[in-house]
Amino acid sequence: MNELELLNELRDEVPRRPDVRAEEQRLLAVIQGRSPAPGKRPALRPRWGLALVACGVAAAAVTMTQLGGAEQPVKVRQPDPIGLLENAALVAARTKAVEIRSGQWFYLKESQHMGGNLPDFEHWSRMDGAKDAVRVKGKLKIGNGEKGPTNPGKTAQELEALPVDADELLAHFRGLKEERYPMSICQPACPEGSLPDVNAFGAIGWYLKFGPMIPPEKAAAMYRALAKIPNVTVQENISDGDGRKGIGVILDLGEAGKGTYILDPADYHYMGIKVEQDGETRSMSVLGSGIVDQPGQTP
Repeated sequence: MNELELLNELRDEVPRRPDVRAEEQRLLAVIQGRSPAPGKRPALRPRWGLALVACGVAAAAVTMTQLGGAEQPVKVRQPDPIGLLENAALVAARTKAVEIRSGQWFYLKESQHMGGNLPDFEHWSRMDGAKDAVRVKGKLKIGNGEKGPTNPGKTAQELEALPVDADELLAHFRGLKEERYPMSICQPACPEGSLPDVNAFGAIGWYLKFGPMIPPEKAAAMYRALAKIPNVTVQENISDGDGRKGIGVILDLGEAGKGTYILDPADYHYMGIKVEQDGETRSMSVLGSGIVDQPGQTP
């Protein structure tokens, strides 16, 4: 049977919702000159577009050809980090900027998975840095603002000062003197020569956690900068610490550790981080964030 006859047969006989495995076996039987098993041939006529999809799946199966008498497995191609992160950058750039007043509060709800059962953590920070609030056992406690790197006013100023060019942003993050990591990746130390890239990877995750505060053009630059870090890869269907599936952006440092940011597959927003070291996994997940008018409120 020639290729045109095979394609015509596919067009007539692939079902609307094909059993892909059965169709692979049937096509292999046809190509090898055997008759397909009786009762397995579909009877429904599909739309042409679906037939082409099924044909592509079958063609992939046919690549498991016999070479030297042994079947060779199909190589699954991993997603391209540059293309995927460019998509994330384009989505971020089209996001409407949030107008924030100094009297408003940044809300963040996180879960932590560090080998024990820790409760979810809800935190409010007033944008002028004057006050903080936490919910403890259902009760809201308000105190003076934190003056360190988590102060939202300071973070907002840093975000405004960041360059929007991805190369300039990457150079800025690589040269940071003050480490900014959502969670340490290297233990006990980073491999020689890797620290600038680890600093950049860590800083991007640190700021992405403050998603609603980030100007759209700065968020876009962060995704593009991630794609420029050597050895960064992406992987689909990665679970965060709470079992939510997302896109993993991975920096693998071998024996020193592996850090993975999990992005939402719908709009690429930051969902959390997972760090794997010495066979153990630690993680932190962002369960909610946004700008609210007073502590105790949620977006």
